Amino acid sequence: FFSPSITNLKYWGRCEPITSKTLQLLNDLSIGYPFGKGSQIPKKFLVKLSAVQFMLNNHTSEHFSFLGINNQSNLADMRCRTTFYTALGRLLMVDLG
Repeated sequence: FFSPSITNLKYWGRCEPITSKTLQLLNDLSIGYPFGKGSQIPKKFLVKLSAVQFMLNNHTSEHFSFLGINNQSNLADMRCRTTFYTALGRLLMVDLG
């Protein structure tokens, strides 16, 4: 269920509206945001997904263009980087125990 989000981040990294909404979903999932009536996706399950493992192992601009720093970087790109690394940090803490 999370693979389309990775696709968005990999191939639509220069489209700020798509990137920011996808990262907001990742951020919500990383804090355990409840979906529906009292249901929430356990973070331990989320960390085991291959898509999340891919992000944890490949968090560079080579894979996610919005992480690159260049002359065209703007405030929106910086916000996206901050949200991305904040969510990854939370997921990494779950993985570490």
